[in-house]
Amino acid sequence: MRPVWDVVWLSDIPWSSLWQRPQQLATRFPDDVRILFVEPWTLGAPAAWRPREVAPRIERVTIPFLPLHARSPGLRRVAYRLGSWRAATSALFAAQGALARHWRRRGRPNARRLAVVQNFLATPFLDSWKADRIVYDMIDAPLHFAPVPPRLVPHWERLLSVADRVVVTSGPLASLARAGGAADPCLIGNGVDAARFDPARVEPAVLPGPSHAPVLGYVGSLHSWVDLDLVGALAAAIPDARIALIGPAPPETASALDRLIASRPNVHWLGPRPYDDVPSIVRAFRVGLIPFRRTPLTEAVNPVKLYEYAAAGVPTVSTRFSDEVDGWGKAARVAGDTEAFIGACRAALASPPSTDTLRAFARRHDWDAIAGRFRDVCLGESA
Repeated sequence: MRPVWDVVWLSDIPWSSLWQRPQQLATRFPDDVRILFVEPWTLGAPAAWRPREVAPRIERVTIPFLPLHARSPGLRRVAYRLGSWRAATSALFAAQGALARHWRRRGRPNARRLAVVQNFLATPFLDSWKADRIVYDMIDAPLHFAPVPPRLVPHWERLLSVADRVVVTSGPLASLARAGGAADPCLIGNGVDAARFDPARVEPAVLPGPSHAPVLGYVGSLHSWVDLDLVGALAAAIPDARIALIGPAPPETASALDRLIASRPNVHWLGPRPYDDVPSIVRAFRVGLIPFRRTPLTEAVNPVKLYEYAAAGVPTVSTRFSDEVDGWGKAARVAGDTEAFIGACRAALASPPSTDTLRAFARRHDWDAIAGRFRDVCLGESA
């Protein structure tokens, strides 16, 4: 008989944030699995200090957390100092441990305990929750996303060594995991709910600017890894096109966006939008953009937006931010510099690949299939 599992899901984003890998995978676990989705406490988002149901068999709860990835630079600096101070981290980890023991008592008596960890800074939680199995889902390069106090780096290395399985989303992450101590990382990339973006089912949204002007768009977080100088050059080179940017931005990027919009009237920043709106927004694009700088963080990224653009029948133009971009085939044109990026956008507007080709690429990366592989890693007896 297959065992019953209670899962604690230590996420690095809140449940109500951008609908990304954590939510896509968690909502596809079997019906007899109960999930406690433990999210970091984030300023500006309502906390749930008691478990609250957010989906069938999934409860959300908030954990006190060092906000090293906070949008505010000032808050990040405070978090870094606290993370460098033993007394502060000891108190924080003690609070996490107390919560873990409390929530553990809510578990079903006949259930095994699985920890899915996407946030290595919550690792001390595991000592008190006493999981029967630990799966580390390593989504990004955690030491490159934001400065991490050196005294906390051993928590990441320890997680790599104690996890029963380590899952990574890209080849560069697999190399990084091995260097950190993982024995045999399993590659399971990101994907898309292809049916939600089906051009036959989704009407394009109405976006700002002249309706006759084609839209070259980007959906995702607008952090320092987005090359706004490249976006500005694109807007100047193709003034009869609209450049639409959709997603949240930290204060420093927001200021740069305001300056860009002031100088380039065909650039439109729409801010964050609910996940339910994303398919119709992407359907309004003629070209999907991935204008990433090449950094140690982006070199390991497997971007969800690539699959969302393709599922909507929209061709992608990307910078060469990672060596893995060459494996995307006809789904994307890849450019090595600004001139080539602009040329690739013009070519994609003039001669896009067939919608069928793009949709077929997206279906090969559907979340249903990806979640099935992930479930096998997490719940299978060979894990």
